Amino acid sequence: MTSVLGIHHVTAIASDPQRNIDFYAGVLGMRLVKRTVNFDDPQTYHFYYGDETGSPGSILTFFPMPGARRGRVGSGQVAVTSFAVQPHAIAFWIDRLLQAGVACRGPEKRGSGAELETTLSFKDPDGLLLEIVGHAGAVARSAWGGAPGIAQDVALRGFHSVSMWVEAADTSERVLTQTLGWRLVSEDGASKRFAIGDGGPGLRMELRAIGGFGHGLGGAGTVHHVAWCVADDDAEMQVREQVIAAGLHPTTPVDRNYFHSVYFREPGGVLFELATIPPGFAIDEDAAHLGEALKLPPQYENERAAIERALPPIHRPGEASLARQFADTAAGEGEDPTLGFLHRWIKAAPETSPGTPTLLLLHGTGGDEEDLLPLGRALWPGAALLSPRGNVMERGAPRFFKRLREGVFDLDDLAVRSVELAAFVDDAARAYGFERGNVIAVGFSNGANIAANLLLTRSGVFKGAILLSPMLPFEPAPPPTQAGAHVFIGAGRADATAPLAQAEHLAELLRGAGAQVTLFAHDSGHTLTPQELAAARDWLDTFPRS
Repeated sequence: MTSVLGIHHVTAIASDPQRNIDFYAGVLGMRLVKRTVNFDDPQTYHFYYGDETGSPGSILTFFPMPGARRGRVGSGQVAVTSFAVQPHAIAFWIDRLLQAGVACRGPEKRGSGAELETTLSFKDPDGLLLEIVGHAGAVARSAWGGAPGIAQDVALRGFHSVSMWVEAADTSERVLTQTLGWRLVSEDGASKRFAIGDGGPGLRMELRAIGGFGHGLGGAGTVHHVAWCVADDDAEMQVREQVIAAGLHPTTPVDRNYFHSVYFREPGGVLFELATIPPGFAIDEDAAHLGEALKLPPQYENERAAIERALPPIHRPGEASLARQFADTAAGEGEDPTLGFLHRWIKAAPETSPGTPTLLLLHGTGGDEEDLLPLGRALWPGAALLSPRGNVMERGAPRFFKRLREGVFDLDDLAVRSVELAAFVDDAARAYGFERGNVIAVGFSNGANIAANLLLTRSGVFKGAILLSPMLPFEPAPPPTQAGAHVFIGAGRADATAPLAQAEHLAELLRGAGAQVTLFAHDSGHTLTPQELAAARDWLDTFPRS
């Protein structure tokens, strides 16, 4: 049997691209070794972080999708991704995470003797479950010494392990051991640990049976797949044959430029990838300048201009930006708890032009005050963001107003909650010192609906609005004047929840009230598309500054 060679990479889903870079290249000090796009969706970034060269076993990759909803960790997923450090580095990481405002649990001890581990558990900004593990074997792993504020001696040294959650472990264990060559080394209740080779960092994984916990739901803050390392194309084909013999259904090899891949789902539902060691990340970029330029696969080069326009602007965190980040986090952003809504307030960046509007972010059903922050940053980098959580709960899901049933608003509650939200914005303007007359509401679904209701019932409540997937399942009274207001409406032709016809009627009503309205229709359903985001950003480029 041909065995895999340990962990090659882990790929996860994120929301805000810049926040993702700030955390992994900034706070955690990983090297951004490749900036490219999702080969299956070229208007979405694909970031690769790793050691100096992006060697197998060090690579954590992300699909950052602005506005992506958070996923839910459960069975059928890699739930926890663990990084290796030398044992003495744990004290450094406790201090660094605390300085960055990252809550962590630990240090905690696991194992004994040569297998003694010290762990810190924490989450990334999207909720991805992470660990830093101090283990003596980490000394043999490479570390990048170029991260600001992180000496090479304490830097992350690739992966320690991954923890895979499944409903029941038996069939998954057979694939790991009989098909891929892992060996069982220890067992603790519902958890089993497996190793490859000498079982050092990057050559170990955990399988945990969590029957009854619930199946995982993909989204921001979850792992998309884990890739196991194979030596080359020949080894990949040999393991692929073993996968077929186990009754599974692998893809044919796929060229990912930096490695060749075969994908399949193991019996517990986790998506596995077999990834080759060659050709590596220096194939299209000098090793000294990895990750500095946007690299596209050859099939998309003729679309580069359009792709670059659609992708949110990003920058690498440097010494100055990291210092500001730690200072801002340590000082806190000062959310006032007396304003009537749980909320996030993020002040405008110092370099933001005077007259830049404040963005009021209003989430959809089931979202919260964190949900649209990535969207706000993508729409207007550096703008002040005010993001409340709806005060109404529907079966545990926050909303901004009640509904009688799907698609039918409680109009009395809508009226009360609209007044409540307008008062919150008034009070927040006084508390945080932003200009009340220079606010753009950005709402999705339920959040778009309450913003639309305010536009239909009050003059001058917003200078502008971006209404994404709004509904209008009632005939409002003739609205008051909205002369001078600018409104962007995004709607899906295939949206069964908020039909395009309702968005068109809303646009007519607002135009009749004097607002300047742009209606953008896309071919998708009740979701935010990259095309819609790009259109909203283009619309904002023409928005009048006060």
